[in-house]
Amino acid sequence: MDVTVEDNLDELSRILESVRHSAPSVSKYRHLEGLLATFASIPPGRIYPTYVNKAGNLSVRMAQSDRAKDADLLVAVITRTDEDGPMKDAANKAALKARKPMLLLQQDDHGRWAPSCGFFFANDPKAVGLMSQLIEALGPFDEIELNSAEETDHAVIGVSEVPPPEEPAATEPPPSVRIDPRTRRMLENAIASHRAVMLVGPPGTGKSSLVHEIVREIREDPSRYGMKISPELMVVTANESWTTRELVGGESIQDDGNLRFVPGYALQAIQEDKWLLVDELNRADMDRIFGPILTWLGGDDSQTVNVGRAAPGDPTEVLLGWAATPESQPVEEELEGESQGSRTVRYAAGQEWRIIGTYNSLDAQRVFRLGLALGRRFAQIPIAPPSPDTFEDILAERSENFGLSDKHWEEASFRISQIYRLHSADPATAMGPALFLALPKSMAVGLRRDEDAALVSLLAEAYLLCFGPWLQRLSEETWDLLGEGMAGSDALAEEWGWVRQQLVHMG
Repeated sequence: MDVTVEDNLDELSRILESVRHSAPSVSKYRHLEGLLATFASIPPGRIYPTYVNKAGNLSVRMAQSDRAKDADLLVAVITRTDEDGPMKDAANKAALKARKPMLLLQQDDHGRWAPSCGFFFANDPKAVGLMSQLIEALGPFDEIELNSAEETDHAVIGVSEVPPPEEPAATEPPPSVRIDPRTRRMLENAIASHRAVMLVGPPGTGKSSLVHEIVREIREDPSRYGMKISPELMVVTANESWTTRELVGGESIQDDGNLRFVPGYALQAIQEDKWLLVDELNRADMDRIFGPILTWLGGDDSQTVNVGRAAPGDPTEVLLGWAATPESQPVEEELEGESQGSRTVRYAAGQEWRIIGTYNSLDAQRVFRLGLALGRRFAQIPIAPPSPDTFEDILAERSENFGLSDKHWEEASFRISQIYRLHSADPATAMGPALFLALPKSMAVGLRRDEDAALVSLLAEAYLLCFGPWLQRLSEETWDLLGEGMAGSDALAEEWGWVRQQLVHMG
């Protein structure tokens, strides 16, 4: 039996009627993504639906997520019918700014869901084809073409009425982080199979960038990692002032002056069904902070732990457990009886929920080290700096980005490569490429300001700017070893003495 437009609209309504649209979870529209993906012949992860409760919020909703930036189709789910004009104007602006097709889904007066209009660039064959497929599946709706040639927001019904717009500019993905293939495979397997993953390595190795890179891959094809949901990240950076309240949750004074339990980053991420990335995890005393949830993190699916009470003197328990579904399902449930003493608030992390940390191994002796109990809960992946030969390849690949002339580049790249080799020779000074790649940019700025400046002097100044905070922490023995190489080679030569002299004043 053939599926009709009415059948598809019934399924659309069934899916959207079952959703609590105001809920903060980012996976609440997973079934909608799957349905639209079937109609449009694109992966579900390339569709970004979001709830819009008023016209003024639409532009923000379409720009606040990394998934929106990667999507091929933006979808606004609108429950109110009293803002049709303002909502279309706002959608027009947002689609024009995002340079992506957008579909508006709205309820009619009888509560039935259907597309009200779609926005697209007529000279984008992919967008035109996508809209045609949606119309075929869901019936006709207003098609509004966007004119990217005008700075003012401009949309007109009908193809013939719009002058041909310029081709939307392609967005270049950021360069991939270069790591050993086996390390990459370990990281991918760990994220696919472990709830808690930690990337350990010196600064500049691209630990956080690797996480973002893999999350983008999962969005493209979750099945490659054995998953069903396209994840979003909540990113926080740890610091030494953190307590359990920041990560898990705890009592906090509210506007009315009363103490109430406020969820920390982990519970917020579960509530919104986002993965949690804790950058610089070793800058906080995580053994103490994780205490209440160590059992939960290392337990099975039936493990539930008490992380607090709703308020002082309130018997309502705040519980943390695991959901049986891929997505997280934060719920507030009433247990047997109706007395306040039987009430609980439960956060349930989905089977595909992840907490990921980055750990700076160069700081391991100076900040906080992870204890064995916490370390066992995380799959730990070592992220080593690339070899000196690989770094030279990276440097050459990006030579056009630094703004140095061919004459200056030849000397600069040689000296920077020598500095990288000297740092790589000792684990105490080995760092990733990021800091070294900042050196030629600083040198180029210096040459623009003073074209007669000695290149090695500019390099020494850039080196001090970028590496000073790390260099001042080195032991005398490490200092001497590094200094012998720097002064006795074509790296910094006599400028090393100047660098060391300046570091005395940095504390």
